[in-house]
Amino acid sequence: MRHYIRTHMTIIQILGITGSEATGRLRSNVIQALKEMGTKAVVEHVTDVDKFIQYKINGIPALVLNDSVVLQKQVPNVEDLKILLSILTESTAKNFDMKKILVPTDFSNVSKDAFQYALELARIQKSEIKVSHVYHPDFDPQNPYLGESAKLQKDISEEHLKKFVAPAKKIEAAENIPVVTTEAIIGFPVEEIVRQSKEAGMVVMGTTGEKGLLETLFGSVSTNVARKAECPVLLIPGGVRYQKIRHILYASDFESANEGTLEKLVDFANMFKADIHFVHVNEDPNATNYKEIENKIFKILFRGGEPSFAFTMTKVEGSSVMEGLNDYALRHQIDMLVLVSPNRPFWENLFHKSVTKAVALNTKIPMMVLHP
Repeated sequence: MRHYIRTHMTIIQILGITGSEATGRLRSNVIQALKEMGTKAVVEHVTDVDKFIQYKINGIPALVLNDSVVLQKQVPNVEDLKILLSILTESTAKNFDMKKILVPTDFSNVSKDAFQYALELARIQKSEIKVSHVYHPDFDPQNPYLGESAKLQKDISEEHLKKFVAPAKKIEAAENIPVVTTEAIIGFPVEEIVRQSKEAGMVVMGTTGEKGLLETLFGSVSTNVARKAECPVLLIPGGVRYQKIRHILYASDFESANEGTLEKLVDFANMFKADIHFVHVNEDPNATNYKEIENKIFKILFRGGEPSFAFTMTKVEGSSVMEGLNDYALRHQIDMLVLVSPNRPFWENLFHKSVTKAVALNTKIPMMVLHP
């Protein structure tokens, strides 16, 4: 079933009693302030007492912006509201920020592929890229740096980084590629990458590994970074080259579906004008909660006005969920798979049924992990 999804819209609610002079003035002032600012927003008048209790206000009228109470028992004038709304809408208008992309590297071919993919994203979104190499010689007995002085180890790492980004540096000015910086850090890869993710809008990394199911599919480092990072993580399988992102598949049990994560997904899709395919993963064919889940998603996505962006909703169920997702991805020419809140049990339940099909899917399609 095909629908259309809105672009991100600011939601403003005026909580107050019908007929109240103060409530009416606040609503009029908000509408006028938005008009003078040239800002589009949905303004709702809420009179439901249960909503007053939900927001824990102690007086009316109250102003709620994107589900956060910003003032109550006050009626600011238009000029004051313009200042307040400009600050608040600027800070909440974008849920997905790709101004800074972090690319961890171990200098493998897979990490080179991830770097090339990140360069294309950066070119499109005018992002900055930081390429980071984390090394810990005492932790890895196979490390060629073992026994060398700390300064020499750092020098060697920095030299490898220069060679790694050299091709991009050569064409940086000619092809308008954003700034690429590098950093070599001593530490444990997962911990350091997660720490650096606090200052990044996205982590883009390759997917290699040899231990366990998840590690075989995604790599022990990339799996743990995807689970723990402070920003979205885009996992790039080896050999994958960037192609226009037109169709995004959101695969989840939907337990973690909430307004915040869905708006991040919508923001990302809007960047590339891509369709979103919401696919409900359900291994229990007797489950009856799909309708409730669908209604929940609809309520979030349609809040704010007439939708204008294509999306579909469907479900995959039974004993071969991964095979179903794989077939769906192939039939609909999916360019990116998205998971939200990837707790380990869900990933294992998703992939343990058919490892062959899982590998077939994930060696072709980049996977983005969002966090609530």
